[in-house]
Amino acid sequence: MTKYSEKITREKFNFLKKYYDETWDKSEHTLHVGLFKNNHDSLSTAYRQATDHLIEETNKLLPIDKNSIILDIGCGTGRTLVELCLKYNCQGVGIDISDEQINDATSYTQKMNEKRAKQNLPAINTRFVRGSRSDLQKRFKKDEQFTHIISQDAILLVSDKQSLFNNIARLLKPGGVFSVADFLSESDKSQVTKKENKLIYKLVNWDKPLSFESYENILTDVGLNIVKSEKRNTDMVLTYNKLANRLEKYTKSKDKTYSELRDRYKSIAQSAKNNKMGWALFFTQKPEKKTALIAGSKQKSIGRFLANKLHREGWEIWLYGRSANKIDRPNWHERKCDISDENSVSKLFGEIKDLDLALMLADSGPAHGEIKELTQQGMKDSVNAKFIGSVLLTKEFERKFSKRKKPIKLVWCAGKPSKKSKNLIFYGIVNSGLDSYIESLNEHYNKIFQAYYLPTPLISPSTLGDKFIEEAGSDLKKLAKSPEVIEKKLKLILDDKVKPGMLKFDEDTL
Repeated sequence: MTKYSEKITREKFNFLKKYYDETWDKSEHTLHVGLFKNNHDSLSTAYRQATDHLIEETNKLLPIDKNSIILDIGCGTGRTLVELCLKYNCQGVGIDISDEQINDATSYTQKMNEKRAKQNLPAINTRFVRGSRSDLQKRFKKDEQFTHIISQDAILLVSDKQSLFNNIARLLKPGGVFSVADFLSESDKSQVTKKENKLIYKLVNWDKPLSFESYENILTDVGLNIVKSEKRNTDMVLTYNKLANRLEKYTKSKDKTYSELRDRYKSIAQSAKNNKMGWALFFTQKPEKKTALIAGSKQKSIGRFLANKLHREGWEIWLYGRSANKIDRPNWHERKCDISDENSVSKLFGEIKDLDLALMLADSGPAHGEIKELTQQGMKDSVNAKFIGSVLLTKEFERKFSKRKKPIKLVWCAGKPSKKSKNLIFYGIVNSGLDSYIESLNEHYNKIFQAYYLPTPLISPSTLGDKFIEEAGSDLKKLAKSPEVIEKKLKLILDDKVKPGMLKFDEDTL
């Protein structure tokens, strides 16, 4: 269905190009909505102002410079992209579904470069490809290759929008910017008249329209941060009313396409005025890639649960455990590591290039029970898991990452260091010692670390939680919390909503 739909779009825009060139923008062959500073602005002025605004807002997020690589989705005749590459001496790639538009863009660039060659000036580093915007992975297989991706009033015509936005997030470098202007449809099909459907949607094969809200949702879902969004329906009304007026002198022609376009423009203007459709701009940025080191490689571990959540948000994950298998997937690594062994820790850190977050979720070891039941080996294992392991990890953090501009967030998830029952007396000692260690890190190493103690209740499902419930009795399961409570508290830490140290939460919330 997608290929067939885009084949229709391709044919329609190949056919309509000469009409757009003649009646929309004769000089620059622009094909997007204008932005008006006042009602008397001409269409050409408004077109220019729309592009200038898009680029100005883009530059606020990440300035375009000589090292930038720009992708223009739905580039049309390529004038905007050529202008940007010329102005900033950067690289650019334009893609469009229309053969006629790409031929125009390629021809225009060749002529520009011929003139520049005669003046002994370097060629404009821009190329254009004809292709489906739904299948960007076929044209651009390498991830994170563009610093900026722009699009002006083209995505409405893409059949597989989910695929497009997934690829945009994939192709952007961390910190890269995606800026888009596009049509909105704020009406469901039942509210659209037959005339509106014919003139607004079918005439150009507008496929699977998005509302303002759904546009924001899909951008957020693929991992882009929306920095700014603007609804500008008035600009759409002005643009299409002026275009409809311009088409009047052509409607005496025997060619009925002029009349259809005029009627389309009138219908768009009226629909935008009635808020049934609209025009909006979205300025988004891909988060800088962050790296997390997390304890717990077993399938039901809290560590794996949190790692999966962070990975979906774009984090690079290093998951470790004493029995882990070596696994490498995109932004996901699992390694065997005994944190109580210095050589094992050093080997792990030989692979990790940077670090933003470390989550320690080690159990206290087999040191539960009354004093008479505690064993020397059990207490050693507990101390190794919490104290020795914690010190060896932070020692390696300091050695390798002390020159980071921002401190690493270190988060220990453990039971609350408070008065314990008789059978958890050694467990209480371990937690109190951990509390003291975290407090000392924040006092003496605060330029390198932000250390947090996250008091953690019994969690189920989880590897250790379920094992404890099995040993202590199923009645305990009623007191268990879901792993989501840890996720919520971790988000507060990552968003800098809480200060380093012991976190205090109501029992009901944690």
